[in-house]
Amino acid sequence: MKEYNISLVIFTWLTQASIGLIILRAVYIRMAAAKNIPGKDKQVLLSAFILLVAGLLFSFAHLSYPRHAYNAVNNLGSSWMSREILAETVFLSILLLWYFIARFRIIKIPTIIPELIAVITGIALLFFMIKTYMLPSIPELNHPGLPVSFIITPFLAGSVIIFFLLRKKDPVTALKFKMLATLMFIASLINFLIFSINQDDLPLLNLYYVCWLAAAVVLIPSLSATLKNKNIIPDVIFLNLAIICDLLGRVYTLTYTNPGL
Repeated sequence: MKEYNISLVIFTWLTQASIGLIILRAVYIRMAAAKNIPGKDKQVLLSAFILLVAGLLFSFAHLSYPRHAYNAVNNLGSSWMSREILAETVFLSILLLWYFIARFRIIKIPTIIPELIAVITGIALLFFMIKTYMLPSIPELNHPGLPVSFIITPFLAGSVIIFFLLRKKDPVTALKFKMLATLMFIASLINFLIFSINQDDLPLLNLYYVCWLAAAVVLIPSLSATLKNKNIIPDVIFLNLAIICDLLGRVYTLTYTNPGL
């Protein structure tokens, strides 16, 4: 696996995690219990911004000449990648502006305005990323499993992060996001297995399957506690393994099966 391959993988995953965090933030902030902890709103925005910036930094490692990155937006009319980069730039700018509005309580600007723009831009960015990476010339990528994974990741990563932000001060709301993360993990596992079978590559033991197996084992007590409306210590292990597995699934999809990227 080459260095520029893994940088591309991390870029896509972190960017989608940021998008998911903003979308789920719009859900959680409207929950009755969440309204009692407005300070968490700024933490969510800051987390989303950090994830996005980190993803962009990794994306530069994929470029032969990072100083010429601005040239990538020259083909908006015909290039999905150019549209993706433009949407990412707008998304980043909105998140930064929105954080300052929340941080310094600029009440003249209603929160719904940057929120709506960020959510719409994030969804557009996710769509552009799917179109960019579903390359007809590479059969492994031109497969339904790729866009499905791009949709699962935002909700899995976003729900896990919100869970960790809320689990001590608002365990009731955190429990709901833990359930969402559990469902997304199961969906990610199924999607990974289907993709592997489609590639005729289903070994019994390797890094991917060991990680998935470990997460599935820890899932049992975590899911049992969730069904009983409880948050327990194994949740932390399971949720961390869940996002690691999802990231490894992305590594498998975009690198090992496609070394030409």
